[in-house]
Amino acid sequence: MTIEELKEIEKKIAQLEKQGKNISTSNRIKLKKLQKSRDKAKSPIEASAIFVPNSEHREEIRAIEINKIIMPEFNDRTGIDNQKIESLAKSISKNGLIQPIVLMENGDGTFTKISGRRRILATQHNGERVISAIVKKEKIAPIDFNMLVLHENTQREDLSIYDKVRFMLEFIQNELDIDQSEIKKILYQLNNFQRGAIKVNDKIKEIAPRVETIFEDTQVFSSVRHLVKYLPILDMDIYIRELLDSSKITFGMALVFNQYQSKTYIDNLSFDMIVTDILAQQMSINEAKKYFQSKLLKEKVEKTLVINKIENNLSNIKKISLSLNTELQKELNNKLEIILGKYR
Repeated sequence: MTIEELKEIEKKIAQLEKQGKNISTSNRIKLKKLQKSRDKAKSPIEASAIFVPNSEHREEIRAIEINKIIMPEFNDRTGIDNQKIESLAKSISKNGLIQPIVLMENGDGTFTKISGRRRILATQHNGERVISAIVKKEKIAPIDFNMLVLHENTQREDLSIYDKVRFMLEFIQNELDIDQSEIKKILYQLNNFQRGAIKVNDKIKEIAPRVETIFEDTQVFSSVRHLVKYLPILDMDIYIRELLDSSKITFGMALVFNQYQSKTYIDNLSFDMIVTDILAQQMSINEAKKYFQSKLLKEKVEKTLVINKIENNLSNIKKISLSLNTELQKELNNKLEIILGKYR
């Protein structure tokens, strides 16, 4: 992408972002696609392209035995489609492997995969025991290896936002050596601190610059706030994630769907049936909320409205409480659960 094309994309993004909360569903989806194109173009590492034979980083292409390749689980995307693997296998069988996979040599006869899991699976599907690979001979520092893996995955057009969030959390975990549950708490605290909502302890102040550096270096998410916005996707049902990945709904609508996914509805209506109506009528987020409410069992409607409001308020309180020490957090959370239990 040329500089002029990038400037044009950023101009269009700015125009759409000006619409704020009044932006239409179609423009939200358009904005999402433009942002993805911009993020890919501005990535400090261009996925795959730096590894092809014509690259200035040219390295020897070797035939590697597939059973000697280690594929770490943390950097593999979810939802590998068997049909797509079979389709890719047919293409490889007919045209050969157009782009070699990329590996790191471990020094003990094995190799660690950097990119190419689907190509490996497709080659195995064809009954082949070896695959063409570009092997990184030099020793790669852990942070550089993690960066390569991150960008090899997150800069692909077909990668879901779910996997991008997952990869980013894994990357932060590897860099800071902190448990993911703790990382989420830190991200929420930093986000609230940056918004001026809370004060943070010395530990968070110490780690904040390191987290900011990670966001600057990776450029997968533009900021802590950007990543925090998408953290709820980790708890979403796969059906909702598929609707989001196929651009049939926006992330805001996915949050609404997730809120009503396990509710009980009148006339034995299923969640899927209601979603089908919402999509067919191209409802806005507010219209979808009202539609869900209208289909809830009547005796539960008023109670559900109250509980939803309480849960939203408690959720905000819990986020702010993350700035407290562990003991105070537990004490506050227990008291909040008792209060909510009374309404339930």
